[in-house]
Amino acid sequence: MNRRDFLLGSALLTSLILPSARAEEGDEIKLLFPITYRDRKRFKKVFLRIRGAINLWGSGVDIEVVAYDEGIVFLDRFENGEFEERINNLMLYGVKFKACRVAMKMLDVPKEALFEGVEVVKSGFEYHVLQVKKGYIPIYL
Repeated sequence: MNRRDFLLGSALLTSLILPSARAEEGDEIKLLFPITYRDRKRFKKVFLRIRGAINLWGSGVDIEVVAYDEGIVFLDRFENGEFEERINNLMLYGVKFKACRVAMKMLDVPKEALFEGVEVVKSGFEYHVLQVKKGYIPIYL
């Protein structure tokens, strides 16, 4: 058994053993994954953590990913085309992906380079702060 299978199995087992880990009806867990780095290993951890949250809380979790600073390359399909299928699958589960317009300009990433379905926001940092103010829990990896 590899580490990934072990972690996914552990998350599933935890959700079965600890019913309190499930979101109660009407309770919504709001998670925000800020991506501000250019690191494929850390990008892959983001996918793993998002999948874990979906396995734990199902439809009781609202997940957003905001890419800014050097993290904008995370949503660049030409730079990271290998992630397209993963991002599309997460969008099917309602995960929202946001790209910072300021970072796009700084790193010369055109809107056409973003994965389909990614929304562009004025400032990733500002968006991050406002979402935390709305009750989103930032998950830093």
